[in-house]
Amino acid sequence: MALITLIAAASFACVNPRHHDGDAIRCEGIPKAMRLHAIDAPEMPGACRPGRACTPGDPYRSRDYLAGLTRGKRVTCDAVDTDRYGRQVVDCTADGRNLGCDMIAAGMAAPRYGQLDCGPARLTVADQLADVAGDRTDTPSRAELVDLATPGAAPLPERTQIEALDPAPTVRTAWLTWPRIGLWLLVMNLLAAVLFFIDKRRAMAGDSRRRVPESTLLLVAAIGGSAGAIAVQQILRHKTRKRPFANRLLMIAGVHLGIILALAAPVI
Repeated sequence: MALITLIAAASFACVNPRHHDGDAIRCEGIPKAMRLHAIDAPEMPGACRPGRACTPGDPYRSRDYLAGLTRGKRVTCDAVDTDRYGRQVVDCTADGRNLGCDMIAAGMAAPRYGQLDCGPARLTVADQLADVAGDRTDTPSRAELVDLATPGAAPLPERTQIEALDPAPTVRTAWLTWPRIGLWLLVMNLLAAVLFFIDKRRAMAGDSRRRVPESTLLLVAAIGGSAGAIAVQQILRHKTRKRPFANRLLMIAGVHLGIILALAAPVI
């Protein structure tokens, strides 16, 4: 408790800094990880709570970039606040450069939960390095430019990329691709239309023994043919007043529409 009080009261040197993600820092001798002031980095897989607008991006790349900013540097932190999880919120510099400002300038974190005094010169340091020698034919990204401005930062190709938490689902669902899903839906809708047409013709001919069972029509609609089934039902005016068949077909179509809207909605 005395140690926490001392940290809150003055600046302190962060010895052997380590990082769980792109906005956290842990210092030797301090029992808990601390959060960097006024920035929000991409969350590690599984850490983004449902309903929260988490910062997009590669969390591993953000973490490794922050580690590059502190590697071999003299890191000093000032306690700013305590967040609702009981973590110290700190404003840190590495050899005099503000870590939060450099993370934002590199595109590795977003400004959030506060305001940083970065100053115009510090926020534009990457832009000032743009191809001075004129020997590049492409335009370097902001992250590449900040790499040049920050000696010790890990080079971009050497950073760890996101790895799947469980590779097994990828193996099991490798066959399930959008072209195959589209082909399946096309076949099912055509099949539903053909079955409705056949059933309509047999009903008009009075051939009740060879009618297509309602359970078959509903099954084909349920496994992807609801749009074709409803379209032909309305065009041929077939089974539009037949209850509960018509209601069940509408329910199936409603479920399919809900799935489509959920897949089309942007991920938050």
